[in-house]
Amino acid sequence: MTKFETFKLSELRLDEKNYRTGPVNGQREALQAIIADQKQKLVNLAKDILEMGGTSPGEPLWVYRESSSGTYVVVEGNRRVAALKLMDNPLLADGTIVERGFRALAPKFAASPIREVTAAVFPSYDAAAPWRRRRHLTSGSGVGLEGWKTLAKARADRDHGEKARRVLTVVEFLQDDSDEWQQIEMSLDPRWTTVERVLNARPMKAALGIDIDTKTGEVFFENGDSNAGRKLLRAILATMAAPGFEFAEVERFENREAFLTRFTGMAVKAKPKSSPPAGPAPPTPAPSPATPRRKPRADTGKRQTLAPNTSARLFVVHGARLNGIYGECRKLKVLRNENAAAFLLRVFIELSSEALLAEKKVAIPHRFGKAGKTEWDDIGIPLAAKIQTVIDFLDPTKVSKVYQPMRLALDPQSHSLASINILHGYFHNRRLTPQASDLMKAWDIWEPYLSAVHAAR
Repeated sequence: MTKFETFKLSELRLDEKNYRTGPVNGQREALQAIIADQKQKLVNLAKDILEMGGTSPGEPLWVYRESSSGTYVVVEGNRRVAALKLMDNPLLADGTIVERGFRALAPKFAASPIREVTAAVFPSYDAAAPWRRRRHLTSGSGVGLEGWKTLAKARADRDHGEKARRVLTVVEFLQDDSDEWQQIEMSLDPRWTTVERVLNARPMKAALGIDIDTKTGEVFFENGDSNAGRKLLRAILATMAAPGFEFAEVERFENREAFLTRFTGMAVKAKPKSSPPAGPAPPTPAPSPATPRRKPRADTGKRQTLAPNTSARLFVVHGARLNGIYGECRKLKVLRNENAAAFLLRVFIELSSEALLAEKKVAIPHRFGKAGKTEWDDIGIPLAAKIQTVIDFLDPTKVSKVYQPMRLALDPQSHSLASINILHGYFHNRRLTPQASDLMKAWDIWEPYLSAVHAAR
């Protein structure tokens, strides 16, 4: 059985049969081989270890005890051990491409040294071998580690306070449960980096009138027509997702500009202001108090509140508490009240789900009943279980597309705007900062579910 132990850095030897570099003779050659293979990346790794105060606790080193010498050899984590040894003794880097980098890091390391590491101890080299192979299999095998793709990296960057990527902003603005959109996403999945370059091209704003704000993660259309802007963006992505599309058409800067000019007929540019007539301008009549100026029609792109107030999208909510929360959702301006809006959204979804389950006397799942839970609002029944039970109650055949976004939101791997992970994060993740546009889009995704829940009560 594999056990975990703490080792001094001096107790660990680099693997002289390292698959990454090939077999070598001796520790000096092993270290030199890693330097030659990694170059500046080894310095970057060392900086990260210093900044984080150690190696990742989620990925411990792997070692085994060599029977002939009694020393411990690293079979997984050689780069990390090499980085630590070089910071501890930068003379080992002399004459190499990383000499300057490790000499600069050495004083910082000496001030806060990291000379002990945790490692999983295998009984032998052969015992670790099959696990190491699985560790480095490609993700396509289904067995190896699955690296984050472009959108996953963009979500993580955004949650850590970095600018929102244009491609993520557009995807979350356009996504719905239609088969057409699912096909677009599947087709573009390996190409999001190129799509990002297209969305970053000058004609997007200059010729088409689309402004994607990377600071706020919002999409603006110059003429204010959200529906037309949505169709335009969808058309751009659908064209690139078409089976016969050649991505060579948008690889070069000038090609991307030529590609976007195809869509000028759908542009959402503001109409140019007409020149004033010659001579003095006629006086502007004062507006009549009996006929106030009509407000623009509210929509997702223009509204300020968490929930829309348009009559076509209102639904009846029974019960003083729930109706009061729904009223606050329709009154609260999200901008500058993002945290309050996030809490309202999360609470309204959970209390609405509990109300339906309790009023319809839907049975609590057996696994929670065994744990002594007798009421749906008992502590210990997770939100995901409540929503899943509601969906199963409302859509027992599992064919309705209305609940498909909720099924996707329940995926434990999902970090989309409407996902359970994000809803929980609003309460429990102190680093997750809610964004106004994200919250309104999340409401729009959950609204069909909430409407159906209250209609069924």
